[in-house]
Parts: sequence; C-alpha cells; structure tokens
Amino acid sequence: MAKAGRKRKTGMRTKTGRLSRAGVCPYDKGTERAQLMRTLYGDNWADPIGRAFAAGLLGQPDEAKPLLDYARSIHAAYWMAYATVPVGSALRNAGSSRTTGADVISMDCERAKRREMWLNEDLRCVCAMGVRREFDALVIDVNPDSGPDWLDRLIYDKRTGKQTASDRDHAAFRAALDALETISGVTE
Repeated sequence: MAKAGRKRKTGMRTKTGRLSRAGVCPYDKGTERAQLMRTLYGDNWADPIGRAFAAGLLGQPDEAKPLLDYARSIHAAYWMAYATVPVGSALRNAGSSRTTGADVISMDCERAKRREMWLNEDLRCVCAMGVRREFDALVIDVNPDSGPDWLDRLIYDKRTGKQTASDRDHAAFRAALDALETISGVTE
C-alpha cells in the first residue's frame, strides 16, 4: 500500500482551501535584538557614528546631520578603496549580465581615483592631528552592533544619566569628533 502524500500544513485556510496569509507579518522585522536596537537608535543603529548621532552626542540633529553624512561618506569611500575583495569574484561576474558594486569592468576609474585622493587627504589630516585610532573607531571601523567601548559607555551615560565613562572615554570621543569637524569643515 502506498504512503499518503505530503502532510497538510496546519493553519487558517481560505474558502478555496489554500493557506491564509492573515496574521503573517508582511516583512521581516529582524531578531529581538535588531528590533531593540532599532527602538533605541531608530535607523542609525548599524554604525558607531549613527549611534552617537541618535544618542545626541554629536549635537542638535539639524547641526549634526552634516557631520553624520560626511562621516558616512568617508566610511563608504574607505571601504570602496581598501576593502579586500577576492579577485576571482569580480572576474567571474565580468561575463555575466549582472553587474555588482565590486565589478572591476564597470568601475569608473577616474571617479574612484578622485575619491581615493580625497579620502587620503582627509586621512593624512587626521593622522597629523594624532587621533587616527579614535577616528577609525568612530568613523571607519565596522562595528554594527556595539563598540567602540568608549562610545558605548558615553551613550549609556547619556541615556541613563549615570557617570560610568572615564575622562579617557570623553577625550577619545572629543578627539575623533574634533578631527571629523576639522576635515568636514563643519563646526559646532
């Protein structure tokens, strides 16, 4: 005797017998942690400069938005210029009809060169100020959930009103922010 087919899925059904989509979330909201981060920081939770902006550490939102945008443009330019992408992946996609951001064939070399020169000029200025490590931690490094530690302590202090951050934490943030203000031309 043959076995029955696939077992019927449980759940509400429409008049035609299909599974009902009622009660199904129309989009993925992410994990509980991602939802918590989004409630704390809004849409700026995925990078350190965004979390600092959302916490109000950069200043008033209308005055701090240019700093946020400039920092994110530096971050994007840095990773476009210096990210290590396997060479095979770019060459493998060269013959296909799909193009990707890492596609070497379709890259505008002149624009990429100008962007890299602009980036290197800004980074030389930051290095001359002696705050490259702090600047990298705030602007360039990929810290999607938390970090750097000194920024996490400053944000915690801002949210709770407690004093857990040390003078070193404040100095690191101030140094990185001063460097960002200097190279962006935006001042408080």
